[in-house]
Amino acid sequence: MNTDPALFGHMIGIDMPPAAQPGATELNLAAVHADRRNADLVLTGHDRVVHLEFQRRADPTMADRMLIYRSLLRVEPACASKRIQQHVIVLDRGTSPSRIDEPGLTFAFDTHYARDIDPVRALADPLTAPWATLASAPNDDVRRARLVTVLGMVASTGSENLSRDLIRTALTFAAITMRREDIKEALKEAAMPADMIRDTEFAQELIDEGRAAGRAEVLREAIQDHIVRVLMHRKFGARIALQIADALITQDQPTSVERAAFADVDELMALAAEK
Repeated sequence: MNTDPALFGHMIGIDMPPAAQPGATELNLAAVHADRRNADLVLTGHDRVVHLEFQRRADPTMADRMLIYRSLLRVEPACASKRIQQHVIVLDRGTSPSRIDEPGLTFAFDTHYARDIDPVRALADPLTAPWATLASAPNDDVRRARLVTVLGMVASTGSENLSRDLIRTALTFAAITMRREDIKEALKEAAMPADMIRDTEFAQELIDEGRAAGRAEVLREAIQDHIVRVLMHRKFGARIALQIADALITQDQPTSVERAAFADVDELMALAAEK
């Protein structure tokens, strides 16, 4: 997540410690359990630790997992003497429990839902702009238009490496809430340079589609030229022959040459008149 902690906290509603720095995310409690657990993000300040976990969808067991994380954080040397604040960010659908209330055990943390993000606030800075793709939207068209806006912003940061990183983040988030065809359409609308998305899964798909479209266009032009020659051999003028060829290919490309050679003249002239 290539985002300033303070900016991210302001957007999502988390009070970040001043001058927060990334802390250890590989947590170890070997004395109690042989397992090692990797936290998504741990930020450490002077007297506070902020632990963030990101979920694609809500998890009904999340409270138990967060309790384990807290136990591990409490014995980390860099965290042991500091106040620990824990947050879960749900990226897509569902609601996640934020506490455990049992006899002898009360444990709570904060859960945030990316769908509740204010897209206007997210779009106020290129570093938080990718999060706008996760905000709720009334329909697919709004989501696609928003992604186009995001891509335009993050592609203009002035740093090619930063822009690539933010583009990857935006496309990763978009894949959670959008259909692939809408994402690819947004990439085309944003006129995203191929080198800026070369490391993403969409790059090769768009390249392959472009090649296929190019081959189809070359084939269409070859068929059109052949039909025009056939029609001119049948004494049609060049302009009329081109109009008929376009109509025949549009109606049914596989039979277009045969119809040009053998169809009734009046039928072919009617096609030209429609053009």
